[in-house]
Amino acid sequence: MGDLVILLLTLFPGLCIAHLTGKFTLIKNLAVGAPAVQSSTYNSLGAAKNAVDGNSDSNYMRGSCTHTAGDNPWWRVDLRKPHKVTRVIITNRGDCCAERIAGAQIRIGNSLAYNGNRNQSIPSGGTKTFDFSPVKGRYVNIYLPGANKYLTLCEVQVRAATNDHFDNRLAG
Repeated sequence: MGDLVILLLTLFPGLCIAHLTGKFTLIKNLAVGAPAVQSSTYNSLGAAKNAVDGNSDSNYMRGSCTHTAGDNPWWRVDLRKPHKVTRVIITNRGDCCAERIAGAQIRIGNSLAYNGNRNQSIPSGGTKTFDFSPVKGRYVNIYLPGANKYLTLCEVQVRAATNDHFDNRLAG
């Protein structure tokens, strides 16, 4: 088994910010154009890839947001290799239904077991930025536990630290 990191950040009701120490530089958005999948797709407008297209338009009908259907929906981006993730920026749906994201969790890790939904989780929030101590992982999941839930994401950006200073803290 790989490293399991759970940054349980419940999205939007409250905001959890971790204080980062040490010197590091955030690199460009790792998620833009990366492979993305989701548990289901509500209709043809709501494809998983829409959240990593570089377009943060929050009007679902313009085709730049994801939309799932069913129980326990999730969305995942594959960063192609492990990174020391320190920031996730999420743009929520703006034309309606913004409250649907309440209770969603950000999870980061290297495991695809249970569709990656048991990897480490992170905090909750238009566009919200979640900063936290570095979490090493290849997959970033957004998971919304519960029956009859819809997960709609209009953009997800993932940033990572470049300084190896954090490696010792992340080793398992």
